[in-house]
Amino acid sequence: MDILESVMVCLLAALVVATVAARSVGNESRDVGLLAVFTALWGAGTAAAVLMG
Repeated sequence: MDILESVMVCLLAALVVATVAARSVGNESRDVGLLAVFTALWGAGTAAAVLMG
């Protein structure tokens, strides 16, 4: 795993924490859903980068 993939994994972890925190404090479900979609897309990109790299 090179530096780009490491940064992508760290950002993915931060997005997951932000999504969970947003849900737990009671933000609008529409906003939490949008954040969850972006997190899932970033996770798919990270997985592809790790598997291909």
